[in-house]
Amino acid sequence: MSGKVSWYGKSRYFLRSHIVHGRVRVILQYLFAKFQSLFIQPTILPYFVTFFPYRRSSYTYCIRKTVPRRVDGQLPYPPERLWLGYGRTIEQWLESGRRHAAKMRELLAASGYEFHAGDRVLELGCAAGRMLRCLDDVTDRCEVWGTDISGEHILWCKQNLNPPFHFLITTTTPHLPFADDYFDLVYAGSVFTHIDDMADTWLAELRRILKPGGRAYITIHDNHTIRILSEQRNLDLSKTLYCRRDYFQNGDYGMFTIGRFMRSQVFFDTDYFTQSLHPFFKVLSVTPEAYDFQTAVLLQKQLRSEAIV
Repeated sequence: MSGKVSWYGKSRYFLRSHIVHGRVRVILQYLFAKFQSLFIQPTILPYFVTFFPYRRSSYTYCIRKTVPRRVDGQLPYPPERLWLGYGRTIEQWLESGRRHAAKMRELLAASGYEFHAGDRVLELGCAAGRMLRCLDDVTDRCEVWGTDISGEHILWCKQNLNPPFHFLITTTTPHLPFADDYFDLVYAGSVFTHIDDMADTWLAELRRILKPGGRAYITIHDNHTIRILSEQRNLDLSKTLYCRRDYFQNGDYGMFTIGRFMRSQVFFDTDYFTQSLHPFFKVLSVTPEAYDFQTAVLLQKQLRSEAIV
């Protein structure tokens, strides 16, 4: 592995720092909305896109047969274009996955959860398996799945991480192709930070596929996130946040989004979010900075005898 930052990485870093976050982004979104208004209601057009197909600009494509191969006992590494900003080198990308997965497992263990033989685990929004690969040690006794709306990410995972993991492409529609009460654990790192309108519907869907007593581990932007971003104004997300400081400066918000649909950055008041979880879940813990500056919320699907009818 090389620790050198590639030209591709440098250009991606510049793009994220100066275009994806900050006032340039807000201006471009404003202009795009005005352009849409000439042809179609601005709030409708983005919702026609429910997932990102593999090679979506190609009329035809072919998938070659591959055999996943480990190098020195390690799972394959994805190409840089699939890192999604989690590091500028492969070492940083891998370390971020290990750090986030380790914290999740620590909080799960503190709640009394253990990986037992026959357990089923799902990562919602797995991308290229950055966190999922850190569950390699339980795949000998657990059925572990990853889903994402990006066809390119899921195809890479299927070709390089299956076995031992299983993968499906899904859409932004709040439905997952699994039976009721199927999973023992579902987790989603930095997914609900990008769900603006249907967070409650997605929570209901996670509840449906979880077994009674099963765990859900999700991360959100909340009050604590805003405090961090207010103190560290050099962070990219802070530039985006402060484009709409009027949303949060009085502390009277329940939630707000900057951007819409897949490009949204969603922030919740912690109490507002946890109150919305009833009667879906029992809140087991709320842990600030469990996922960098995001807060982790650990939930348990209530047993049928405890559920509110």
